Amino acid sequence: MATLSPEEVKAFIIETLRVSGASYRQVDDALLMAEVTVEIPPMFFEPARLEKQTLNLVFTPEESANYPGAELVIPGSYRLNWFLDGLKERGNFTLQRFKYERAPAETEAVLGKLRPDLKSRFPLPTPTVQARPFLLAHYTLSYQTDELHEELVSLGLDMTSGTITPDFLSFLSAAEAVPGITDTAVETPSCSLEEAFTLLHRYLEKLVAARDRRWVDDARTRYEEELACLYQYYQEDQRDFADFHSRALDLYDKFRPRVLVRLVNVGLLYLPELVYTLPETGRKRKAVLRYLPLLGKVEGAGSSAP
Repeated sequence: MATLSPEEVKAFIIETLRVSGASYRQVDDALLMAEVTVEIPPMFFEPARLEKQTLNLVFTPEESANYPGAELVIPGSYRLNWFLDGLKERGNFTLQRFKYERAPAETEAVLGKLRPDLKSRFPLPTPTVQARPFLLAHYTLSYQTDELHEELVSLGLDMTSGTITPDFLSFLSAAEAVPGITDTAVETPSCSLEEAFTLLHRYLEKLVAARDRRWVDDARTRYEEELACLYQYYQEDQRDFADFHSRALDLYDKFRPRVLVRLVNVGLLYLPELVYTLPETGRKRKAVLRYLPLLGKVEGAGSSAP
């Protein structure tokens, strides 16, 4: 990194912002303005939280002198290392496309099982093969009191419909993946990455809310038992109530139920999609049928997907 020129450092920062989905604007040849999300560490009774910050970045000492308050981003600087650490922390971001190479007769046989009503239209016309983007995200949910329980959640979000499929990887276990973007047409997403993560977070909130509350109730019981013992100890010895109050707060923090959500890794996956334009037959008008073979999912052509 020490051999990079200011132009190369700037190009690296812009590419990092672009890949991360962050907003940025090149104000002029010298000044780059970016809006990034930073993690504010937990303090006392406040959990860690995410906060948006605006950065004003320049890339040479001369530009720094012309823009007071802007950060100088050069090899070895805090801000450049911050971007590097952020990429490392995000860890495994993957971009994959999946192959589908079954013969038309095999595909029709599977479609006939998934949708028997389609058999009357066999043989189907040659489909258009394209790709549908999915966002795969792995989260760790940490249920914390004086005890710790963790679970790994794997979710796949359809970027065109917003539909979320739990245990998404199980559908792809037998599929062949190839690194990189697909070489076919891609169905247009209906939501941005920011909207996609908002949908995933709402799903996780519902998942946590639906969890058996015994982990909360059991922690409350243990807290009340220890608090009662603590109170009795201070009552009997007539000790300083301020000290009791302090230790009671420590007990509260020890047993307080909280759920920490951590994004482990994320991937943008392009799954094959076969699009059939079915001709009119009798009273049935021309219709579009979409088949996602890796998910065993059929959409359209007069019937909802199973």
